Amino acid sequence: MSAWRFRPPPWAWLLALPLAALLATLGTWQLRRGQDKELLRAELARARAEAPAELDASVPPGPLTLRRVRVRGTYEHWRQLLLDNQSHGRVPGYRVWTPLRTERGLAIVDRGWIAQNPDRSAAASLLAPAGVQDVEGYWRPLPQPGLRLDGTPNCPSAPQFPLVVSYPTAAELACALGEPVADGLLLLAPDAGYGYVRDWEAQMLGVPPERHYGYAAQWYALCATLLVLFVKLNLKRAP
Repeated sequence: MSAWRFRPPPWAWLLALPLAALLATLGTWQLRRGQDKELLRAELARARAEAPAELDASVPPGPLTLRRVRVRGTYEHWRQLLLDNQSHGRVPGYRVWTPLRTERGLAIVDRGWIAQNPDRSAAASLLAPAGVQDVEGYWRPLPQPGLRLDGTPNCPSAPQFPLVVSYPTAAELACALGEPVADGLLLLAPDAGYGYVRDWEAQMLGVPPERHYGYAAQWYALCATLLVLFVKLNLKRAP
C-alpha cells in the first residue's frame, strides 16, 4: 500500500494561511452586515406600524433602532446642510438636513434626497415652511460611513450655507451651527410636505441584506477553494 506525504514548504504556509484567514474574515464581515441590514429593515417595518410618540431628543437613539415620533418646532431654513455622496437611481446628489428649533433645543430633520448639478450645487431650491410646524417622522442615530476619510470639512471656520458635510458627528454639527445639537436624526415622514425623495428603506439599507449574503458566500467559497488547492498541491505520494 502506498503512503501519502503532506509537507508544504514554509513559504506556502506563510502565504496560504494568512490569505485564507483574510478571506474568511471578509465573509464574516459581509454576513454581519447582512444581519444588521435585516434588523434595520425589521425596525423600519415596526416603526411604520406604531403610533408616533413625542420626541425626546435628549435621549440619543440606540444603534440599529428606529422610533416613530412627532415634534413641534420651527425650521431654520437659512442654515441648511447637504449630506454629500448620496445617490438615488445612480444619480449623484445630497440629502437635505434642515435644523428644527424645538422647545428643547436644536434637532436635525432629514427632508430627503435631491439631485446635484454638474458643478455640485443643489439642483433644487431648498424651501422650508415658515412658522411653527408639527413634524412627524422616524428618529434614528446619525448615519456613519463604512470608512471615515479626511475630506469635506464638517466644521469650517466660516461656514457658508447650505453647507456640504460628509457624515458629521453631533459634535461637528454643533460646531458648524454654533450650538448644541441633538445626537440623532429625524427622517421626515414620506407623506409630509416640504420634503424631497424619501425612500427611507432604500436609502438606509443601501446594499440589501440578500446581496451581503451573496458576497459572504463568495468570500467563503474563495477561502474553501484556496484551502483545497493548498492541500491538493502539497499532498504527494511518498516514493
